[in-house]
Amino acid sequence: MSVRSQSLENLRSCLASNIKHYRNIKGISQERTALEAGIDRTMLSKIERGITNPSLDTLVKVANYLDVAVSDLLKEDSSD
Repeated sequence: MSVRSQSLENLRSCLASNIKHYRNIKGISQERTALEAGIDRTMLSKIERGITNPSLDTLVKVANYLDVAVSDLLKEDSSD
Protein backbone atom coordinates (compact mmCIF):
# COMPACT_ATOMS: atom_id res chain seq x y z
CA MET A 1 0.00 0.00 0.00
CA SER A 2 1.39 3.41 -0.88
CA VAL A 3 1.82 6.15 1.70
CA ARG A 4 -0.72 8.21 -0.24
CA SER A 5 -3.55 5.70 0.24
CA GLN A 6 -3.06 5.10 3.98
CA SER A 7 -5.42 6.64 6.52
CA LEU A 8 -3.98 9.07 9.05
CA GLU A 9 -4.56 6.59 11.86
CA ASN A 10 -2.77 3.87 9.90
CA LEU A 11 0.14 6.21 9.13
CA ARG A 12 0.46 7.09 12.81
CA SER A 13 0.49 3.39 13.68
CA CYS A 14 3.07 2.62 10.98
CA LEU A 15 5.25 5.49 12.12
CA ALA A 16 5.12 4.31 15.73
CA SER A 17 6.00 0.75 14.91
CA ASN A 18 8.69 1.66 12.38
CA ILE A 19 10.53 3.99 14.74
CA LYS A 20 10.54 1.24 17.38
CA HIS A 21 11.61 -1.31 14.76
CA TYR A 22 14.60 0.69 13.49
CA ARG A 23 15.57 1.69 17.02
CA ASN A 24 15.50 -1.93 18.18
CA ILE A 25 17.49 -3.15 15.15
CA LYS A 26 20.21 -0.71 16.12
CA GLY A 27 19.93 -1.58 19.82
CA ILE A 28 19.31 2.03 20.80
CA SER A 29 17.16 3.04 23.75
CA GLN A 30 14.31 5.47 23.46
CA GLU A 31 16.13 7.84 25.79
CA ARG A 32 19.33 7.79 23.73
CA THR A 33 17.43 8.19 20.46
CA ALA A 34 15.62 11.24 21.80
CA LEU A 35 18.79 12.77 23.25
CA GLU A 36 20.87 12.24 20.10
CA ALA A 37 18.06 13.37 17.80
CA GLY A 38 17.56 16.51 19.87
CA ILE A 39 13.97 15.88 20.92
CA ASP A 40 12.28 15.29 24.26
CA ARG A 41 12.08 11.65 25.37
CA THR A 42 8.44 12.00 26.32
CA MET A 43 7.69 13.27 22.81
CA LEU A 44 9.38 10.20 21.31
CA SER A 45 7.43 7.99 23.70
CA LYS A 46 4.15 9.58 22.62
CA ILE A 47 5.07 9.18 18.95
CA GLU A 48 5.96 5.51 19.49
CA ARG A 49 2.64 4.94 21.24
CA GLY A 50 0.72 6.68 18.46
CA ILE A 51 -0.57 9.34 20.82
CA THR A 52 0.80 12.37 19.01
CA ASN A 53 1.90 13.41 15.55
CA PRO A 54 5.44 14.69 15.22
CA SER A 55 6.26 17.89 13.40
CA LEU A 56 8.15 17.50 10.15
CA ASP A 57 11.27 18.78 11.90
CA THR A 58 10.96 16.10 14.58
CA LEU A 59 10.34 13.39 12.01
CA VAL A 60 13.45 14.42 10.06
CA LYS A 61 15.58 14.51 13.23
CA VAL A 62 14.52 11.00 14.23
CA ALA A 63 14.98 9.62 10.71
CA ASN A 64 18.42 11.21 10.42
CA TYR A 65 19.54 9.79 13.76
CA LEU A 66 18.25 6.33 12.84
CA ASP A 67 19.93 6.70 9.42
CA VAL A 68 16.76 5.96 7.46
CA ALA A 69 14.65 7.98 5.04
CA VAL A 70 11.56 9.70 6.39
CA SER A 71 9.56 7.69 3.85
CA ASP A 72 10.86 4.46 5.43
CA LEU A 73 9.29 5.50 8.72
CA LEU A 74 5.90 5.79 7.02
CA LYS A 75 5.97 2.52 5.08
CA GLU A 76 3.48 -0.11 6.08
CA ASP A 77 5.82 -3.08 6.50
CA SER A 78 9.41 -2.10 7.32
CA SER A 79 10.07 -5.22 9.33
CA ASP A 80 10.91 -7.22 6.22
